Amino acid sequence: MKPALGLALFLAGVVAAPAGAAEPDALARETREHLKALVRLDTSNPPGNEILAARYLKAQLDKEGIPSAIYTSTGARSSLIARLKGSGEKRALILMCHTDVVPADPKEWATDPFTPVEKDGYLYGRGTADIKCMCAAQLAILIDLKRSGVKLARDVVFFAEADEESGGRDRHIEWLLEHHGDLLSGEFAINEGGNTIWEAGRVREVRVQAAEKEFMDVTLIARGSAGHASVPRADNVVLALARAVTALSEFRAPAEVNDVVRAFLERQRETADVDLKAAIEAVLAAEPGPGLDKAADRLGGVLPEFGAILRDTLTPTILKAGYKSNVIPAEAQAVFNARLMPGRDPAALLALIRAAVGPGLEVSAEPPSRKPVFPMPTATELYRAAESAAAELAPGARVMPFMAAWTTDSQDLRARGIITYGIDPPLAPEDGERVHGKDERILLSALDWYAQYLHSIVLKVAAKPARPAKAAHRKS
Repeated sequence: MKPALGLALFLAGVVAAPAGAAEPDALARETREHLKALVRLDTSNPPGNEILAARYLKAQLDKEGIPSAIYTSTGARSSLIARLKGSGEKRALILMCHTDVVPADPKEWATDPFTPVEKDGYLYGRGTADIKCMCAAQLAILIDLKRSGVKLARDVVFFAEADEESGGRDRHIEWLLEHHGDLLSGEFAINEGGNTIWEAGRVREVRVQAAEKEFMDVTLIARGSAGHASVPRADNVVLALARAVTALSEFRAPAEVNDVVRAFLERQRETADVDLKAAIEAVLAAEPGPGLDKAADRLGGVLPEFGAILRDTLTPTILKAGYKSNVIPAEAQAVFNARLMPGRDPAALLALIRAAVGPGLEVSAEPPSRKPVFPMPTATELYRAAESAAAELAPGARVMPFMAAWTTDSQDLRARGIITYGIDPPLAPEDGERVHGKDERILLSALDWYAQYLHSIVLKVAAKPARPAKAAHRKS
């Protein structure tokens, strides 16, 4: 999943649970109970053991007579796919979430991370915000659709995925799509990856993730001759690597503004403070080239999270050299984590990196295994449903397209032609900072709203329109 929600930090501070909050309805109550049950299952990745969550979900679906199956790649690495059949008038809607979580050290937590604890209007536990809450809400929604007997114009597929948190190659979803990809075809999908801002007891913004960056690790290796440290050498590989790391720390890829980023910045400009507004306007007014590069640097200086969505980025994360203080090593290595703009050819960035570090260093990378994925369109039935549902359930909240600097498994569905959006649970800034950290939590009133919001979107997109009642025939 994404990192802590830094994009929300410029908003107002954390708010407490609203006093006198309304009792949750049936959908909210079931979402809460499913979330508690899922939190109790330790699916920390590594190793994952997601089969625990898949079995729980299947047991709930079996009780309702909803067909589902568990798909295991290796060991306990298992996903669940369930399907409610529609009329077939429209292609399927996929509700996607992941059941694995990042590890949690109990010594760092105020409560046991795998024991759900309600306190002061919050639910604490690993996965409450990332992203078992989404699995719980989607499960409750699928069950509600079955119980209510609503007529569906399209199949609704529930896809509870394993192994999202591992990243890198040989992911479970790659195996699943290769061997069972026919089960995950459709027109639309809803997954994590967006950013819903909770402030002053309500939803302030729904940032619908319609694009995201691609993940790629880049490795630099300097090779030379080992020697005694008492005699300095001009060809010391540690120095060569240090110069390359310094060069890349100053490297700036060309800036660009795609349609999703432009729409997002235009909406952010409406409520930004003076400095941020001026920096956004400079970006929006600039032509591609040196002018846009300069404007992007300025915006990144005001708010780094916004600057990161304007260009490919490189961040050094690993340095390796030497084994003894008095020996000049024969090899030194650095790893940079690159995040590529949507649709970018990795070879183009690698060429820029090689030019920046100069000759003498080996530059290699593991590019994404799928083809480049471009931003999603927003003139769609699903995006309109996200807007209208927000207008009904959070009047005054701003809905906008959003491009994430992070990466999710939505890209795998997007690469297959499925229009996929990230719609996340509402989190206050401090709660976003707890994601992947200690004392992870979600405000229960925000969770209740999220379940209702996803439910409304699903009905708008998948349910058949109600037929108007015929007027009674009256004799004259």
